[in-house]
Amino acid sequence: MAPAGQDDEAPSWTIPTTQLVTIEYPGYIHPTSKALDCALSSLSPRMGPLAGTASARQALEHLSMLLDRGARIVECHLLSQEPDDTDLYRHPILGDIVPSQDLVVRIRRKVWKRSDQDVYRKQYMLELVGSCSHAVRFRRMADFAYRPDPPSGSTEHPAMSLHRALMTFDVQFLRSYRFEPERELYEVCENGTPISNLAMIPPPFFSRQELPFPYGYRQNPTSSLQTVSHASTSKRSRRTARKGESSTEQPADLEDTAVTRYINRARWRNLAPIAIKFSDSGPVPHAPDPSIAAMPLSEKQTMQLQKLREQWSKRPIWSRLALLNQFSESEARALIQAKELFALVAYTFADGPWRDALVQFGYDPRTDRQSRFYQRIHMRGKTPRRPTTRGLFKSEYGTSSDTRRSQIRSAGIMRSPTHEFDGKMVSFHTSTFQLCDITALSIVPLIHVDGPSQLLLTPDITTGWYAPHAWEAIRSAISSSFHALLNASTNDERPQEDVGSSSEDYSHDEDDDDEDMNT
Repeated sequence: MAPAGQDDEAPSWTIPTTQLVTIEYPGYIHPTSKALDCALSSLSPRMGPLAGTASARQALEHLSMLLDRGARIVECHLLSQEPDDTDLYRHPILGDIVPSQDLVVRIRRKVWKRSDQDVYRKQYMLELVGSCSHAVRFRRMADFAYRPDPPSGSTEHPAMSLHRALMTFDVQFLRSYRFEPERELYEVCENGTPISNLAMIPPPFFSRQELPFPYGYRQNPTSSLQTVSHASTSKRSRRTARKGESSTEQPADLEDTAVTRYINRARWRNLAPIAIKFSDSGPVPHAPDPSIAAMPLSEKQTMQLQKLREQWSKRPIWSRLALLNQFSESEARALIQAKELFALVAYTFADGPWRDALVQFGYDPRTDRQSRFYQRIHMRGKTPRRPTTRGLFKSEYGTSSDTRRSQIRSAGIMRSPTHEFDGKMVSFHTSTFQLCDITALSIVPLIHVDGPSQLLLTPDITTGWYAPHAWEAIRSAISSSFHALLNASTNDERPQEDVGSSSEDYSHDEDDDDEDMNT
């Protein structure tokens, strides 16, 4: 509280009636009269190549006229650092005249310093000058500035001269101007270096964006700054790890380099098995990716993983469809939902005769001739159009009056062996088979051929271990039988299908395994 006898009210000031206009100038101004005049001159509308046309007085008169007319836009022509630059191609910065209710305060500072001591004494004096009725704000972004080079052999291009006359309202030049014939000399050599001679006039403006875009960027809440080694975050190290290779090729100077970067703790992890190419040299993967191997598994997933590993005691290579058909409907559906389990027991080939097949860790089919029985063969053909969503739902789950299908699914019986081809029945949704799953009596002898004339010394990316003519014989036999059964099934079901279904071609560019995984 204020002492007794003193007024505890704040001092009151009388606001002068002077009306002022404040200018938020888009640049630094030195506290000199020359700098102030130069800054005000840039607001003059007559800024151009004619010397002496722009002045501080004209700028103030122009601002007064804009306020009287109620205008809202002011142009600021920033001066160039080059004395010969006419600023014809320098677009002005646009400012806005907005109403304001601010107060203008003049602050004066006095400093005293004793000659024998480094002691400063400062005194500040405030003076209320008046109120601000309008403010000129330059909040828009400046456009790009570009000055074209004159063409070779002349000081200025005729089109640029016309542009200059239009900008400066040179009537005499416009009356005497004539278009010269184009020489079509668009490139010249100066000092042995070819340069452009187009003399392109810049556009009226480069950018349509005047105000900064509000990105509203916010850091991902699940990301945090972590210090990790360079080797664990580089793309090359992650790529070699996915292939099962070692990171010995990493430069020695980067192995121990620590970097700090944002790491997304909830990022999506690649749960697919390690994929290698048929042409890759070196040992095949012997263990899953460390990031997947370290993932915790539930008790149910541990049991599923054990059942998966038991299947590799039967054969070293499985297609996804053949592997899923070894389980019941409920077990197969659970395996599809836990895709990381496949990456814990096998790796895959990205191309070649065993493409997309699940191969046991440590087993290289490129070095074992017995692996030819696990090669995949893919058929193409026509199939009836698939039912609509409602029809597909009914075919899978039945209706209220026909629930036999849903009861069978809940009973947990084994899936039908759709991965096998016996030459008697065919499935519309399966077009990829492994040779060991083909049991047709007319095709089995072609698969089990032997001898140097039928097999290769090293596998081929297209035919595998088989010679080209032996592989073509297998493909022709399977294709003939497959399409014969497919056409017969199509003819039997045609009266029950839509008329337009016969004209729709289908081509399985992906394995049936992937389609089964998505069902």
